[in-house]
Amino acid sequence: MESFVGALGLYGLGTLALIWPKRLELAAHYVSMGLASIASLVVLCQSLLTLGGMGGASVWQLGRYSLAVDGWAAAFLLIIGLSGTAVSIYGMGYGRGYLGARIRQLAGLWNLFLGSMVMVVLAGDAFTFILAWEVMALVSFLLVNHESEKKQVVHAAYQYMVMTHLGTAAILVAFYLLGSGAESFAFADLAHSQLPPVLRHIAFGCAFLGFALKSGLMPLHVWLPNAHPAAPSHVSALMSGVMLKVAVYGFGRFVFEFIGADVFAYGLIVMVVGLVSAFLGVLYASMEKDMKRILAYSSVENMGIIFAAFGCGMLLVAMDKPYLSLAAFTAVLVHSFAHSLMKCLLFMSAGAVMHATGTRNVELLGGLMKKMPWTAAFTLIGSMSLASLPFTAGLVGEWLTLQGMMTLAFESGTPELRLLVIFAFILLGLTGALALGCFVRLYGVTFLGRRRSNLVLKAHEMPFTMLLGMGMEALVILAAGIMPAPLVNTMRQILVDSPLAIPAGNFMGLWWNGGQSEAVFSPWLILIAALWLFAILALTISGKKVIVRQDVTWNCGTEPTRRQQYTATGFSKPLRRAFDFILKPRRERVFLQREHAYFGRKLHYNLLIPDQFTDRLYRPVQHIMIKAADTLRIVQQGSVRLYIGYTMIAMVIVLIWGGM
Repeated sequence: MESFVGALGLYGLGTLALIWPKRLELAAHYVSMGLASIASLVVLCQSLLTLGGMGGASVWQLGRYSLAVDGWAAAFLLIIGLSGTAVSIYGMGYGRGYLGARIRQLAGLWNLFLGSMVMVVLAGDAFTFILAWEVMALVSFLLVNHESEKKQVVHAAYQYMVMTHLGTAAILVAFYLLGSGAESFAFADLAHSQLPPVLRHIAFGCAFLGFALKSGLMPLHVWLPNAHPAAPSHVSALMSGVMLKVAVYGFGRFVFEFIGADVFAYGLIVMVVGLVSAFLGVLYASMEKDMKRILAYSSVENMGIIFAAFGCGMLLVAMDKPYLSLAAFTAVLVHSFAHSLMKCLLFMSAGAVMHATGTRNVELLGGLMKKMPWTAAFTLIGSMSLASLPFTAGLVGEWLTLQGMMTLAFESGTPELRLLVIFAFILLGLTGALALGCFVRLYGVTFLGRRRSNLVLKAHEMPFTMLLGMGMEALVILAAGIMPAPLVNTMRQILVDSPLAIPAGNFMGLWWNGGQSEAVFSPWLILIAALWLFAILALTISGKKVIVRQDVTWNCGTEPTRRQQYTATGFSKPLRRAFDFILKPRRERVFLQREHAYFGRKLHYNLLIPDQFTDRLYRPVQHIMIKAADTLRIVQQGSVRLYIGYTMIAMVIVLIWGGM
């Protein structure tokens, strides 16, 4: 525990960049980001020691408040430490672009953001948890709002602020209800909270609402596609790759330790919401043209997969078969780890592309592989992993999720549950297919083909620190995909030692030999992956020797031009037409200024894919609230005597209420 406290101290020192003199702002940036990298590395190493059994569970007491670490916390500290280290190194180079634009504030708040997430995971009581959670929310709001001179950034930041505080309020209610049935708000006491069934259901509903909102599950996701693109790219990477997993940690703490997973309806709700979020998230991602909005909606998809696996495990526990829930709950931890790597890598890649070209619109890119070969290679690895292709970490978690669903299918005792599992397989299958198409589209339109605008001409490769941060994440993605057994077995052991005490044996999986910890197919996977990489290197090194003849693509007798390439919009058109009843696309026709007296005006067509939850849920609620506020405005007359009268009436009501 002392190492984690020391890491928090280093984050605190890094936060002091906020008060460095302006003439030393570049030095403040480097020192602060360096401290963040070192502190994150300390968190990474200590979490590995804890998971390996050398650190053990420990508690650090400070009066009534405490910090504690166990296996469940160590798994998420591993995520924070690994991604925090890589993205902080990347941020050293990327942050230079904000020189003269509040770079000290960016570096200082970066450390505070990382430190607050570590504090949330280490919290041993409700007060410390909520305090750290609120600091995390406020600091992330300030980071999202960093480029506050842009109107859309301010709008996204305040939308995020409102939504995240609604989630915090729901979590506060859940803690209050649990505390009402316990001796104190320490987690050890909350674990023995005795609540009536009705209050227990309300506590679960509030907890799920709060953590689902922070995770970006639909229909509570509306802040995420706006906030993540608005933030600086390394901040977006940390928010999507790490902050969303902190919400998974909190929900798991509630389910495993405080409320329990033995109510069938709980698992059903979590699983259905997760499945719908996964499918709709990737569907909207496939329609977007902004790189960061594509990745933001992809986060909605992957958080949906994680919660679908969570719900599957909860259903098996509620069916009194906790030993069969091991695959599903292991999928939660493994895919949380994998998604943190994938999403941090691709947000860093999006930042590199924007840094090099000045745009995030994929319709204006193309041919970047020639200009940015290392970035293209790292982006390819991240895209393959998000598409769940072999030899990448993304496949491992999704395969375990499918294993959990198959287990649920075999154990389903009612026709209704069998239909639910069929529905789950259909949605997960569609989600996987759409994810593959989405990232083929993203990578192909951005890095392959020929340039679509002159912005690509100024593109260049990134500085060493940015490439190092991306390379670290890419390397771990490949390592976890080629040799998944250490990761899977470590996460499985956490669940065996958790309050659910899931039995470890009698489970057959792709990466397990019964209940033993040895990998079944890892040597074969290593051999196949080595041959695969060797073939790629051989083709790359041999270069033109492989190509017998080069010629122009036949194009009906004409020379093909850059304008005849597939656009991102054209690539996704068949999908858009197939799901037109969900997406409800709108086509706008804009008449441009007439350029010549003898010719008509030019036409410009816009295709808009509105978020249906925003249009059909949030906007009507917003209009109702505005009308209600206008109605209540009549009580605001500007008269001091009237306000004193209101106060006296309130006091009389309170006295009458107290005397009853």
